[in-house]
Amino acid sequence: MRCCHWLRKLGRKSCGTGGQQQWRCLFSVSIACLGGWLDKSEAGQALDTPSTGTQVVNVIVINFDPILKTRNNVRLHEYMKWSDPWQLTDRMIADAKLTSGGYVDYRVVEKIDYDGFTTFRDGFTYTEESFLHMWEKDRASANPGMTSFKWLFGKFDLEAKIREEDVREIWLWGAPYMAWDEFHWKTPGDKIPYQTDNPWFYRPYDIPEIGRTIWIMGWNYERGEGEMLESYCHRIESVLALTVGRGVWDHKRNPKNVWNQFTRVDKDFPGEAEVGSVHFAPNSVSDYDWSNTNFVWTYADDWLTYPVLPRKRKLLNAATGGWDGIVNHHLWWMKHLPHNAGTTDGFYNNWWQYIVNYDEAVCRLPPPGAAFHKAKRAMYSN
Repeated sequence: MRCCHWLRKLGRKSCGTGGQQQWRCLFSVSIACLGGWLDKSEAGQALDTPSTGTQVVNVIVINFDPILKTRNNVRLHEYMKWSDPWQLTDRMIADAKLTSGGYVDYRVVEKIDYDGFTTFRDGFTYTEESFLHMWEKDRASANPGMTSFKWLFGKFDLEAKIREEDVREIWLWGAPYMAWDEFHWKTPGDKIPYQTDNPWFYRPYDIPEIGRTIWIMGWNYERGEGEMLESYCHRIESVLALTVGRGVWDHKRNPKNVWNQFTRVDKDFPGEAEVGSVHFAPNSVSDYDWSNTNFVWTYADDWLTYPVLPRKRKLLNAATGGWDGIVNHHLWWMKHLPHNAGTTDGFYNNWWQYIVNYDEAVCRLPPPGAAFHKAKRAMYSN
């Protein structure tokens, strides 16, 4: 990996050796490229094209699952008879590997079962008594705020762990009203390749600046595999809209863009459906309509061979297409994301590069015309 040139620009004398070498390299490249002083031409010349083989992604999983002293010392998810967060974690790892064709290899480097509740940005923290009272008797009294990621990073020493373990993602499990989004992410300097009118695409909130992109998934063990996948798929939509979609996810404003083409559905393009989006299968007529029995013509399977698009339509419905129900649909949708080698029009043909390997992907092959300015529309903490 040829990063020493960029390390010298940062005032460092070497790339380091041993297990820390790759982290130091990518961390420095992230600062250099996304920090603004590595221009597009330099990045393309200085860094090799990454492999489409396997991408190891280190993760820390934190399960906010207090032991209820007033309920026979069982954990909250057990007392409520909700899903097992660790079983769902295993499902997420397996689902990502399956749907990416083996490209995504999530590895949990630390599991934390936290016997307590999150702290909100206003400093509020539930106790066992106050949470159970709210849940069982007065949900209108729930704290309206949001979990503090600044607190989270300090409480669990996450910045140091991210550096030491080359961690790219934090996965959170918790109960309803622990108050986080489905996903959150922060880039160095809050810089994104293209500006967007949609603040939901980029969600840094109060995640601390650590010099590299970090993803925080926010999951709810009251729910199941389908809702977990839905959160993950919305994360996919956001990063692809800001890269391949060039910041515009609108079929009328940007009709020829490949991301907008990928997400077409029959409702809007009769007889010309493609894969669709997380909420809309090719034949859906409303949000979450994943079990629709109506047959429509769709080019969905063309995307399995992208950038080669044979333009062979198939007449499919939920059952024959394989997307019947929330879990089946989301797995089907993820499998249809382009995942082949090479580049087309300045973007990787393997869109998973942007999903799990964002810093390296945009530095090695800067998106065409990307400016990497601070996001003007985003879910900031203020």
